[in-house]
Amino acid sequence: MLFALALLIAFSLSRRPAAAEDVPGVTEDRILVGMTNDLTGPLAFIGQQTSAGARLYLQHVNEQGGIHGRRIELLVEDDGYQPARTIAAFRKLLDRNRVFCFAGNMGSSTTMATLPLVARERVPVVMPLNYNSRMSTPYKRYIFAMDPSYPIQSWIILKYIAEVEKAESPRLAVIYQDDDYGRDGLQGLRGAASHYGIPIVSEESYKRGAVDFSTQVLNMKQEDPTHVILWTVNREGAAVMREARQAGWQPQFVGSLAAAGDKTLDLAGDAAEGYLALGVVDLWSDEEKVVQYRDLREKEAGGVQSLSHAGGFGMAQVLVEGLRRAGRELTREKLVEALETLNEWHGSLLPPVTYSPEQHGGQRTAAFMMVADLERKAMVRISDWVHYERLEQVAHPDSI
Repeated sequence: MLFALALLIAFSLSRRPAAAEDVPGVTEDRILVGMTNDLTGPLAFIGQQTSAGARLYLQHVNEQGGIHGRRIELLVEDDGYQPARTIAAFRKLLDRNRVFCFAGNMGSSTTMATLPLVARERVPVVMPLNYNSRMSTPYKRYIFAMDPSYPIQSWIILKYIAEVEKAESPRLAVIYQDDDYGRDGLQGLRGAASHYGIPIVSEESYKRGAVDFSTQVLNMKQEDPTHVILWTVNREGAAVMREARQAGWQPQFVGSLAAAGDKTLDLAGDAAEGYLALGVVDLWSDEEKVVQYRDLREKEAGGVQSLSHAGGFGMAQVLVEGLRRAGRELTREKLVEALETLNEWHGSLLPPVTYSPEQHGGQRTAAFMMVADLERKAMVRISDWVHYERLEQVAHPDSI
């Protein structure tokens, strides 16, 4: 009888849900979240701003009592925007710090370097701060991507040029970072240009970290494009516009989300006059959620705002909603299942978020166009949402 009772107790214990202490990064009063980010490399400004934005929202949540009685602690590791360092930072957070999940990991090539570890360890990564199509296609159970993806951004840019701006006889040039980020955007641009019948007269590339763009600018100028699409990041996009200004050349420059930050304006100066770029966060909106963000930002930094900071804030809002829906008996699989219930969720600064068991981003998406306001030193919204409707046309970068 004692033996039978022991077996019954053992069976009962095996059927109980895992206690908080059995789940990495989860205790009775704390949830550890990891982030790999560039704090000292070429994208340090963006990395510092996005991580600060995430911390601001998590601090706000913690001051309200946390989620199901647990405070959320964000641990950020600097990777210098180098994939090899990203892997080391990711492993440290996972193995030594034993984080529960990751959120806001920055960069295309850097995040993709960790994908084998993500799949093997079955650890969720919530909204890595890039828009690479490989984050969502093909489907990956533990990656919850941001929208719109880089190829779709190209489609939205050309839809704006062709259908909103109604440009007459546009001719495109493109300069792109020669890595997963830039090639992803280039692939979408080629597909969209073919669809709209707009010629791409010049394609120029540069290596990550480049500082001299005189050759690329000269080559593009010789082809006389009406629009130059910047598949660059802040520093490089600004350098291209400054080089063009020095050469006495002023085409219409149009940037992706990665080149849309106010830092681009700061670095470009007067060369950014007329610069257009995609946006998904309107910092000047009177929506309640934006007003809340501005109020919190005012207390933290005297109202100084940036799109990168707001992006990190919005990412943290999505993470917190997933944790809330996952419940008190938290596990990694429950977080995955909880995030999959988000359907046109409007609770963050970001566009409405939709995930499902079959799709973790890349489906319902849009962006608006912004223009450089040199007096405000900010990118200001000038269009309604431009919706993407041709998902079947987006090829993967492997097909380049």
